[in-house]
Amino acid sequence: MIDNISLKVPCQDGLAQRLQDLRRRDIHTYSGHIQNLGVYQNLDGITIHGSLAKYLNGENITPLTRKLVKEAITKLETETGLDLSLAIIKSIEFGISVITKEKPSEYLKLFGNPAIFTRREYSKMRGIETISYTTNTGAFQFTGYDKIQEVLAKRNTIPVLFEDSNVLRLEYKIVRRRGIQTKFKKDLTAYELFDQDVYRKLQSLFLEAYRAIPKLGRLCYFNKLENITPTKWTELLAEQYRQAYPKECLHLQQTLRESGALSEKSCERIRAADRKRAKDYLVSDTSPLVAELDTQVKRQFVEYLPNAI
Repeated sequence: MIDNISLKVPCQDGLAQRLQDLRRRDIHTYSGHIQNLGVYQNLDGITIHGSLAKYLNGENITPLTRKLVKEAITKLETETGLDLSLAIIKSIEFGISVITKEKPSEYLKLFGNPAIFTRREYSKMRGIETISYTTNTGAFQFTGYDKIQEVLAKRNTIPVLFEDSNVLRLEYKIVRRRGIQTKFKKDLTAYELFDQDVYRKLQSLFLEAYRAIPKLGRLCYFNKLENITPTKWTELLAEQYRQAYPKECLHLQQTLRESGALSEKSCERIRAADRKRAKDYLVSDTSPLVAELDTQVKRQFVEYLPNAI
C-alpha cells in the first residue's frame, strides 16, 4: 500500500556510475535514474523519489504489502550501493486500488467538501477523472482517480488481476517532512516503512482522511408511520436535492452570498443543518455506490484493523 516516496541520504561515493541517464551539472551535482526512480545529488545529500511498487513490480496498481516494501528497500540498497538504514523520508504516499462495479467517475462525483480539505476536481468530456483534497498547509493530501485511465494514458501494462475491471485508486499523501514529523512525532527512516506500527499508523491516517470526506448521493425517504408536516416535507425535499445536485447547491449559496442575500452567519447555519441531516439515518440512507465502496475499502484493511470502518 506504500507507493510513491521521497527519501534523503547523506552523500556517498560510487553512486554516479550506477545511474541510468546520468546528467552532471558540476563535480558535486548530478541526476539520473534507477529504473523508474529519480535520483538527485548535490552538496546537501542524495534524494531518491518515485514509486516503490513500480520499482519492484513494474506497475503500481497492485499494492505493496509490508513484506514487499522491505523487499523493495533491500533491492534499492543493492542497486545503489547506499546504506538506507538512516535515510530520512521526506514524503510518502499510501494508496489502495479498489475494483468497482461502475466507472470510478460514478463514485468520485459523490465525494463532497469536507471542512479540513480544499477540494479540486479534474474533469474531461467522459466525466470526472480525479478528485484531489489538500489541507490548508499543503502538507497532507487525499486523491481519488481512475487508475485504468492513467495506466492507458501512459501506455503501461495492466496486471491480469485488473484486466477488464474498473479500478478506483485512493491515495493518502504526506508531502512534506514536517507533515511526517507532525503525524509520527519524529522523522521516519526507510527501514521504518516496513515496521508494523508505522504501517498501521499509515493505514489509520488513510482511513481518517477517507472518513472525513462526506459522501453524497444518499437516498432520502419518508416514514409513513410519522405525521409529515410541511416543514418536514420541505426539509426532506431540500436534502434530496442537495444529495443529488451538490454542485448546484454550492453555486446557489455562493451566488446568494455574493449578492448579499445570504449572510455568512446564515450560510454557516445552513452548513450545520446539512451536516446534521447527513448523519441522520432516520432521514436518509447511504448511497448504494458509497456502501459498496466502504465495503471494498474495509476489506483491504480488515486484516490489520478489524474495526476500520
